[in-house]
Amino acid sequence: MKQKTAKYISVILFPYNLAIVTTFMVLRLTLPLQDSIYWTLFAFFFLVLIPSSYVIVQIMRKKITNMSVEVRSQRKQVYTVGMFSLMAACALFYAIEAPRILFSSFVFLLLLCVLAFAVNFVVHKTSAHMMGIGLTFSFLLQGYPTIAYFALGFAVLVAWSRYYLHKHTLPEIISGFAMSVGTGLIFSFYYLV
Repeated sequence: MKQKTAKYISVILFPYNLAIVTTFMVLRLTLPLQDSIYWTLFAFFFLVLIPSSYVIVQIMRKKITNMSVEVRSQRKQVYTVGMFSLMAACALFYAIEAPRILFSSFVFLLLLCVLAFAVNFVVHKTSAHMMGIGLTFSFLLQGYPTIAYFALGFAVLVAWSRYYLHKHTLPEIISGFAMSVGTGLIFSFYYLV
């Protein structure tokens, strides 16, 4: 029962899922509903569609084992694709004068991705799940503090599930969360206050 619960928590609170919901909520702070949906679809393309399509193709080619990319050596290529996707998004959002909050959040996501890449492959492995929940918490803290604190509660569930499933050690969980909260708080206080 615990094994199944831990797996469900990991799937439901997967970083891709959190990214889209968080993007919409952050955009909704300053934009009307229709514009928020429009720009969230743009974000979906760069945050989810490009990286997950790459992973799916690599799974079919038997170069990546699964959607979670559990083999550390396989993550380099996924991080690289993610960084190029974020760079393309930043360039496009700048060129088409996307909302400032969307552009700046993508710049911060790119910085976090570079930091995570460096830490993952130079120092030690970190938890992308915890980075996702940490960013959700810190990005929502200014506009939706109640929801942000629920996200903080979810962080405990995510940490438990990743640890219980033997996907990460405690230092990997803590470092992933700390990196994202630090980066996210800089963003949220700088751009949302």
